[in-house]
Amino acid sequence: MIPGTIGVAAYQINVTLVQFLAIWVNPQINASFDYAVRLMELPQGMFGISLATYLLTALSSLAVDKNYPEFRATLRHGLASLLFANLIAAALLVALAEPIIRLLFEHGDKFTAASTHRAAFALMCLAPGLVAFSTTNILARAFFALGDTQTPMKISLFCLALNLVLAFLLIWPLQQGGLGIANTVTSVCNVGLLLFALRKKLKTLEMQPLRKNLLPLALIGIVAGFIAWTGWQIWEKQFGHATLALKLGAVFVPAGMAGGIYLLAALALKIPAAKEMTEFMLAKFKKRI
Repeated sequence: MIPGTIGVAAYQINVTLVQFLAIWVNPQINASFDYAVRLMELPQGMFGISLATYLLTALSSLAVDKNYPEFRATLRHGLASLLFANLIAAALLVALAEPIIRLLFEHGDKFTAASTHRAAFALMCLAPGLVAFSTTNILARAFFALGDTQTPMKISLFCLALNLVLAFLLIWPLQQGGLGIANTVTSVCNVGLLLFALRKKLKTLEMQPLRKNLLPLALIGIVAGFIAWTGWQIWEKQFGHATLALKLGAVFVPAGMAGGIYLLAALALKIPAAKEMTEFMLAKFKKRI
């Protein structure tokens, strides 16, 4: 029970530990970082945790049957879907951190424009690790399906220690942004170690199709993020954010443009996950008509 919890909840434990550090250094840093963490939980819950929970059952059944080729294929398919969904989510959270936080939290006298800037900086440093945070959940469950709870736990413990060291070094010059960078770097390290250990366990992971699509997806994700940021800048200059309607527009107009371009580019590049998700959404839409 405890090894499994440590292995699968690395992100949450990392966040909790650095928040204690932030409270010790400056409670204001912790408050800003906490708002960023809240926003990260939505895409993580929608794509990362829900997909990981589903995959655990499927992978466990395949592991029991020792059907390792299908085990690898199912894991690869799950990671591809996660990568496609979370890359655009991460890009939008980075590009639109300030208008998103302003829309959700900047109300009254307690959460001011200065509070928005601090929380946005934390989110911009934390959001790039979204894919890694969610991937850790999936890879940890792949180990659980194989009956191994010790390996994810050991890797998580190492990464927890690394996270504390990085957070301690970065919190002084970068404050809440340092905590975000520490968690992002640690989660990427966690994913790398889990992949290395899983490859040793399964002899091969057969991730070539996933690697082939990784660079194109990353590039169109960066382009989509730039389009979202540019759209927000234009919106700010033309309309500002004085009313609720304008705050909504500052988030959803650039996000809609960037998301649409990301999807169309992924379809044009024949990314399998883009085609599957589009067909799934169209099927759901037709059922409701």
